[in-house]
Amino acid sequence: LPASAFSNLNRPKEITYIESPTENGQARYLPQWIRTNLTEDEKETAVVLCNESMLQPVLHSLPENVSHLNITMGFPLSQTPAYSFVNALMELHTAGYNPNNGRYRFDEVISVLRHPYTRQLSPEAGKLEKALTQDNRFYPLPSELEKDEALELLFQPREGNLSLCIMLAEALKRMAACYQQQAASADAAFDQLYREALFNAFTLINRFHTLTESGELQVQPATFKRLLTRVMSAASIPFHGEPAIGMQVMGVLETRNLDFRHLIMLSVNEGQLPKSGGEASFIPYNLRKAFGMTTIDHKIAVYAYYFYRLLQRAEKVTLVYNTSTDGINRGEMSRFMLQFLIEWEYPVRRMVLEAAQSPQTTAPITIEKTPDVMRRMQSVFDVRVNPKAFLSPSALNCYLDCPLKFYYKYVAQLSAPDEVSAEVDASHFGSIFHDAAEHIYKDLTAHGKVINKEAIETLLKDEVRLQEYVDNGFKKLFFNIPKEERAEYNGIQLINSAVITRYLKQLLENDLRYAPFTFSGSEHFVSEDIDIRTPRGILKSRIGGIIDRLDTKDGTLRIVDYKTGGDADTPANVESLFLPDKKRSAYVFQTFLYASIVCRKLREKGSGLRVAPSLLYIHRAASQDYSPVIRMGEPRKEKEAVEDFSQYENLFRENLNQLLEVIFNPEIAFNQTDNEDKCSFCDFRGLCKR
Repeated sequence: LPASAFSNLNRPKEITYIESPTENGQARYLPQWIRTNLTEDEKETAVVLCNESMLQPVLHSLPENVSHLNITMGFPLSQTPAYSFVNALMELHTAGYNPNNGRYRFDEVISVLRHPYTRQLSPEAGKLEKALTQDNRFYPLPSELEKDEALELLFQPREGNLSLCIMLAEALKRMAACYQQQAASADAAFDQLYREALFNAFTLINRFHTLTESGELQVQPATFKRLLTRVMSAASIPFHGEPAIGMQVMGVLETRNLDFRHLIMLSVNEGQLPKSGGEASFIPYNLRKAFGMTTIDHKIAVYAYYFYRLLQRAEKVTLVYNTSTDGINRGEMSRFMLQFLIEWEYPVRRMVLEAAQSPQTTAPITIEKTPDVMRRMQSVFDVRVNPKAFLSPSALNCYLDCPLKFYYKYVAQLSAPDEVSAEVDASHFGSIFHDAAEHIYKDLTAHGKVINKEAIETLLKDEVRLQEYVDNGFKKLFFNIPKEERAEYNGIQLINSAVITRYLKQLLENDLRYAPFTFSGSEHFVSEDIDIRTPRGILKSRIGGIIDRLDTKDGTLRIVDYKTGGDADTPANVESLFLPDKKRSAYVFQTFLYASIVCRKLREKGSGLRVAPSLLYIHRAASQDYSPVIRMGEPRKEKEAVEDFSQYENLFRENLNQLLEVIFNPEIAFNQTDNEDKCSFCDFRGLCKR
């Protein structure tokens, strides 16, 4: 050949360097480049990926004008559903199963149930996931999970690596059968890819099966899982294509001895081209160099050859690199690009990709009380339309905190999705305490309503019985298991159980100082029919709720609400309970509402009992002089105990009626609260963008 055949690199070319702010930004730019630069003969155009993990976003970014495509690189098995399916099953049967009690762990079970392959194999998987979530089943038994043949295969406990291999192979075979039954989908290329992935995974598992059966591989299941995961992570799926047709998508090593007219290289970063990282060898660099073994220098030279060889006969070359610093990527162009920039005597065009900035502004949300909304409110809150209509203190407190939240929760009746957490949150903690306290007083009053000191002292000494009340509360409200089944506590749950037991003791010790007294009821439901004036006439509704406890002593009926957290509130006056302020006391509002209902009922019966609304803060009840009776008064002035609610009842009723009229006034819309502190733990903050 003449010498001119080897001087192509010196001829003028269109060279463009492009900076991209992100790795995926390069894939987003690719369609634009292909539409402009795709040659008539498509095989003369190539997309070269220095970072081979970019293959998936690149394949999803190909534009409509690419009629044929040839991919000459492997697709990582670790990026396919087959890999995640095998991984989830291995995790379930190794880390997720406890052979001592024969139970699975919730997290690993849900990971398998949510996998798309499980959903295709079993129509019961979705229902089972929902049931486990609703019932807080932290440690489900295999018998609870084996709802059909497919789930029986996946969740039957396995002993030994051989049994695991058989189960995995059978699950992959069934999944391959599902793919065969499906008609050709819109994304047939990816269907083919995922079927190939299933075959690859199946082949690898069969290889492990053979090694285990022959006795060559004898390891613990946890080690077996790590080995299988490591081997599958390194595997790749070859694409089948025709090299002589279509645009080429390839890695750097696949470009050897190939020429292209138009070329784009992605991720031409230092660390990607040449690849960073030394040899996976115990032989140090100096010894390798001295004995003529392969070193990193040799690898860099090979990559340099491929780079310049690729550019030699190309006419249009675009080199894209990522400028963000992330992990091993330092956000620098490759050393080869820098060298080429210095040595190249022709101009190099420089471009920068910019992500368009579109700052999101959140417009205030207002729900107008249109006729449709008013009809909806009537269907929820009017007893003539809905016999179960009810306005609880929680609903009224919700409106005072944020009218929009009231709309979402009580009018539109939206609810947060069920979640399972091993943490005993404040809501569960309070519910379990209330349940235990209710059953304690039911037992104490089984033979009479009067509770004396002796009965309380006897119970306080019986640690086993107190713990049993707490355990029953956990079983009923947290674990959702029958009483006869043993509760499986983890560390945090055990601590919470001990704290609740301590709180029950403090409650009983507080009552010991108050005894003797007559216990009138626990978890007692009270309600009252109420007429609400609206511009469209009277709306008949009902207010009320569940009082934690009622007790009587010396002519005073105490309405006691247990609180397992928070600080004792002392509102300035009744009006302050209806003002949407940061310091407004929702607890006092709730207890006053119950007191106003009970006062009216006592008057109707002709009873002369005084009503004392009380908030019993359990965590503060240990002190000798503690009194749960609510106190009111202006700041820096002497506080007055509310021992007879009848003095405040009329003022409370006036304010309550005004509040109800505002809620049902069609002229007053549901707006967001101005106090954004209330948004911190709101279920609907995603809707509000707060």
